[in-house]
Amino acid sequence: MPNLKLQIKPEFSNYKKLGIAAAILGFFVASFVFAAQDSAQKEELKNKIENLRNQIEKYQQDIFAKNQKEQSVANDIEIIETDIKKIELQIQETELVIDQLDLDISQKQLEIEGMEKKVKAKKEMLTKFLQELYERGDDFATEIVFSNQSFSDYFSKVEGLEKFEGQIAEVHSQLVGIRDELKSQKKALEEKKFEKESLRFVQKDQEKVLEQEKEMKNILVSQIQNEKQALEQKMGKLQTELNMLQSLGEPIAIEEAVRGAKYASGLTSVAPEFLLGVLRVESGLGTNVGGGRYKTDMNPAQWDTFKKICKELGIDPDMTPVSRRACYNRDSEDGCGGWGGAMGPAQFMPSTWMGYKSKVEKTTGEVPANPWDVRDALVAMGLKLAAVEGVTSGDRKAWAKAAGMYLAGGNWENYSWYSDRVLRYADEFKKILKNY
Repeated sequence: MPNLKLQIKPEFSNYKKLGIAAAILGFFVASFVFAAQDSAQKEELKNKIENLRNQIEKYQQDIFAKNQKEQSVANDIEIIETDIKKIELQIQETELVIDQLDLDISQKQLEIEGMEKKVKAKKEMLTKFLQELYERGDDFATEIVFSNQSFSDYFSKVEGLEKFEGQIAEVHSQLVGIRDELKSQKKALEEKKFEKESLRFVQKDQEKVLEQEKEMKNILVSQIQNEKQALEQKMGKLQTELNMLQSLGEPIAIEEAVRGAKYASGLTSVAPEFLLGVLRVESGLGTNVGGGRYKTDMNPAQWDTFKKICKELGIDPDMTPVSRRACYNRDSEDGCGGWGGAMGPAQFMPSTWMGYKSKVEKTTGEVPANPWDVRDALVAMGLKLAAVEGVTSGDRKAWAKAAGMYLAGGNWENYSWYSDRVLRYADEFKKILKNY
């Protein structure tokens, strides 16, 4: 029988058992009603999100078509106007996805409450069984010593006691199973909450880019008489943004980034403009690349791997920058919604980097691979992106999926904004690459 360390309590009254059963039944009836309401709301939100995504897709196609035309200030103004409309829809989409996550979180919390009640009920049942076993055990021992019963009666009672012990073991097994599931559900709840906060951060970035696009439109409109100056200013702004990328706390020159992208492209068959697009957006959504330290910004579960990487490279982990924790969650105690700790310009977490390290070394022929080195970082990025079918052949839908997965894995469809920004920057970098 399992080794159970539970306090033995007096046997429950029938009233108490009925009360527990009634409470559990009432809870599950309420859960069913709430689940039905949530299901209807989720379906409504799903339809709204799908409708918005269809509209956004039309704007994306329109922007792509305009980008194929000969470059001019008037055409760029049209592109920006379309992009402004699209971003406004994307902000709405993000808000709806957050609402959807709120429903998921509420449902998950309800499920957790139900499972906690199950755990309590099973513990009470197990305690009662153990009480009865204890009492039966004493009586049974007395009968063995003082009675003159036949062997058949004796073995019948032994068999009955074994069955009862089997029931106890079964209840214990059920309790362990419910506890394991409860732990899993709580982890899923935390992941939902983290995704919600991540989307809040994305939404802030959307609003910031919307304002930037409006400013750029005003600049182009005011300078339409001097087309060359306007285009140079637009390209210069993009180059300035790329120069702001950081590795080991130092800016990356655009020439270095372009050389790295072309080098990685040659080894992974991923277009250099796509690599630069991901690099640019990662620097924005990565939040202060190189501005954090592992002891304050990285999940402690990653520390050992991070220190191992630093040791192999001969650098001090205490002095080596990582991405800073993004603190945008007003509901948490410290105002932070998750962990930072991503390394280098391509923003690999230590554990993820270790999954690509040997592949990078095999691809480049250089050991050890370094996540803070622009070329190694872009090769790792290229290998990760190339794993999505269609990326190496230049399929834009594959690019969008790969970019989203680069950020959010299986939840990539909730981050269409990220994918869209990558493609927008990729189109701009394609124009810049002609000059290098």
